Amino acid sequence: MNKRTLSTYIAILVGGIFIGWLFFSGSGEPSDINEHVQEQHTDEEGNIVYTCSMHPNVREDEPGNCPICGMELIPVDNVDENDSEEDPYALTMTATAMKLAEVQTTEVRSEPAIKESRMPGKVTVDERRTAVIPAHFPGRIEKLYLDFTGAHVEQGDPIASVYAPELVSAQKELLEAYERRESNPRLYRAARQKLINWEISETVIDNIIEDGEPRRNFDIHSHRSGYVTTRHVSVGDHIHFAEPIFEVADLSSVWVEFEAYENDLSGLAEGDSVSFTVRSHPGETYSGQITYIDPILEDRLRTATVRAEAENANGDLKPNMLAKGTVSSSVAGGKAQLQVPASAVMWTGERSLVYVENSNSERTSFSARQVLLGQRVGNFYIIKEGLEEGERVVVHGNFMIDSAAQLADKLSMMNPEPGTGANTGGHDHGSMGEESSDKGDYSEHTDMRSEISGAESEAPQEFRDQLKSAIEVYLELKNALVEDDAELASKSAQNLLEELENMDMTLLDQEQHNRWMELKETLNGESENIVEAQDIDDQREAFFPLSESLIESVREFGVDGVLYYQYCPMANDNDGAYWLSEEEEIRNPYQGEDMLGCGETIEEIEF
Repeated sequence: MNKRTLSTYIAILVGGIFIGWLFFSGSGEPSDINEHVQEQHTDEEGNIVYTCSMHPNVREDEPGNCPICGMELIPVDNVDENDSEEDPYALTMTATAMKLAEVQTTEVRSEPAIKESRMPGKVTVDERRTAVIPAHFPGRIEKLYLDFTGAHVEQGDPIASVYAPELVSAQKELLEAYERRESNPRLYRAARQKLINWEISETVIDNIIEDGEPRRNFDIHSHRSGYVTTRHVSVGDHIHFAEPIFEVADLSSVWVEFEAYENDLSGLAEGDSVSFTVRSHPGETYSGQITYIDPILEDRLRTATVRAEAENANGDLKPNMLAKGTVSSSVAGGKAQLQVPASAVMWTGERSLVYVENSNSERTSFSARQVLLGQRVGNFYIIKEGLEEGERVVVHGNFMIDSAAQLADKLSMMNPEPGTGANTGGHDHGSMGEESSDKGDYSEHTDMRSEISGAESEAPQEFRDQLKSAIEVYLELKNALVEDDAELASKSAQNLLEELENMDMTLLDQEQHNRWMELKETLNGESENIVEAQDIDDQREAFFPLSESLIESVREFGVDGVLYYQYCPMANDNDGAYWLSEEEEIRNPYQGEDMLGCGETIEEIEF
């Protein structure tokens, strides 16, 4: 390389550096990443503040891991708190904070609500497809062609051979009348008709005449195809005219009889389609059509029989199989209902909150809004009051927003009076032995505790004792999930089903009884799901709605003792989930060994 070429390369390099300096110098941005961190994530004294993306109330002055869940701490975003000073309900968040909290929103919609009613049931024989095969003449059973219950028979097949003395006499009369048929045709016709009346075919009668000798035994034939459901006779038995020999059922079509709870009946009608499953064919879904709804309610269980017809050409459905059915029906006659996803609703006691997004070109803020809930339809709640169509609500990350709102002394799930200074710094996370100013102090939430503890309806003590026994089994189930023991969880869920079955609903008044039936439907269904689950992840998925219904049962009826109402924001696919515990220490049933200490005690429930 000569000197001239070298000089050219040097000139180009220097020129590039100069142009770069012109473009990027003077931009006001920090040239060092540490300066950027210090500028964006420092407190008033200039110290870097670190927090946990899952637990925003954690504040540390140096990097490390979250004391609650073990996640790596990150710098805190500065938020312009003056932006929302005028609104005590609003919390402003930067784009970075929203990203860290994984905030997702959706639009409040108004459309017809479809409710799914779940019903336990059992496969039964279609009564219209059953038949009794009787004896057409008296005699003695000499032979059975079908000698066991469950045997299949086609129409016209012989089922039994009978020795019939009266038929022997009738045959002799027939042969004598046949000899005199020219002189006395009426006698011949009468003798022939007598055998026909005993279900002897014309062909057999002609064969008797041709042979010229009476037969000793005669076969009885089936007039219906199907399976033998009952056998009434044995070889050697003497039978009378019209006495039942077999009962046969055609199972090509069957009934499935479901038990529908009282509150579900308004959404059911004859002609509705019902889908159902049976345990013997997991993964298979069958369908039928409702043909009958019992007009009389069963008084003790408060259920009515709903009958559906289902095709059974391949014989999968066998009488007495247990079934679980689902019927989809429109709420309020198909009129549009305001709805939000269930994950948007945060509730404790009687208060239900959602976080509403307030956005403009400069900032995004979120306001807590108290709402009045209607019934739950699938994964949505109907909203009676508190929201309008088109507003956007938070469906993911709302717990993060709620924690930040508590720290800022704004309206939140546990802070119903924002701006009073009554907030003690958010939920108690049970942070691995660290002291907390609000830990164990529940005096400010006495009213809320009374709502959770069952002040809504004073249940009889005997029923409360039974509920307490069921909760003790639930706690065993919870601990099995904590220990990642799927087999023990399945056994505990089966024990819970038995405890629920033993609870005496007759102790409750009418209103309490109806409410318990609603709750028990979910408790039974999710307990069965845990028993049948293939792995522990499926068990934990069912444990969430099971816990919700049991918490609601405690709120409605109460038990004696102390329970801890706990919450994990990372459970239920990061949508958060609740559970009840017998101890204040966090032992997370949704995460197991992976994040055993992740969660917080929302309330100590005393009774």
